[in-house]
Amino acid sequence: MSPFTFGDWRTIKPAPLGAVACYRPNEKFHGALLQDFDVLVFLIFETLDEEGKTQHRIENGVHYQFLSLRAEELRSWIVTGEHRSLVHYFLQGEVIDDVKGQILHLRQQVEQFEQPLREQRLFFEFARFLRHYVEAKRHLTEGHEMDAYYSTLKALHHWACIELVQKSVYPEKTIWNQVREHSAQVYKLYEQLAFSRETLRERVELVLLACEFSVMSKMAACSELLIRVLRSRRVPWTIEELMRHPELRYVKNELPMVVRKLVYRSLIRQQPHEGKGGWGSGEIRYSLN
Repeated sequence: MSPFTFGDWRTIKPAPLGAVACYRPNEKFHGALLQDFDVLVFLIFETLDEEGKTQHRIENGVHYQFLSLRAEELRSWIVTGEHRSLVHYFLQGEVIDDVKGQILHLRQQVEQFEQPLREQRLFFEFARFLRHYVEAKRHLTEGHEMDAYYSTLKALHHWACIELVQKSVYPEKTIWNQVREHSAQVYKLYEQLAFSRETLRERVELVLLACEFSVMSKMAACSELLIRVLRSRRVPWTIEELMRHPELRYVKNELPMVVRKLVYRSLIRQQPHEGKGGWGSGEIRYSLN
């Protein structure tokens, strides 16, 4: 494939911060991502009225698929692990324009897994792990073994990501191949859960027990982002304030549960705030011990 040549993309208003082009390798079908297009082009913007806008164009017999997105939206995918195939091709594609250097900087952060990206990804994976772990235990208690199995598998996936992030390895789309190389313990549990001859309930119980002892011991290290936010001011925080904090936006839905678990483990402290009545009366605030 010749270099990216589509003629009028620079005339788009507002102007993009830059673009990344991914070409179909060796003139072969590239799979569902490119949908049999010759070139996938990421157009990265500072602001955008319509997120995830997709356009199909053709020029000189070359079929293009354009994906327009905000830089913050792309960063969100990188932190949360969403749209892994798209993130993979963004990282592997050719940077054909980078007005402010933000695209190369973001790619460098991922490739070298630098802070604060690593800290954000670690806390996100722990929050999602905790959510699925709690769900699995509830399903098991209620006798819903298949649901417990599914939640346990998702919890184990997030545990695998935690292990990789703590080794400064960015989790890719082929997560279990990475885990087999970097964490034999987690990979063995994955095999135990998926392929063991024990009953489904026994397999789930074994993995959940391992989760309780292994991952919960990492709670303080995985929650360093939240601890740093709590430490950033002397006044204790309400849960609403924490959920609105920009550094915690990726775990907003799981944050109340994580905070309560940290209180239960005595890693942070809760204290009632005596107001003058109404909603402020007796409101719980959180701080470091």
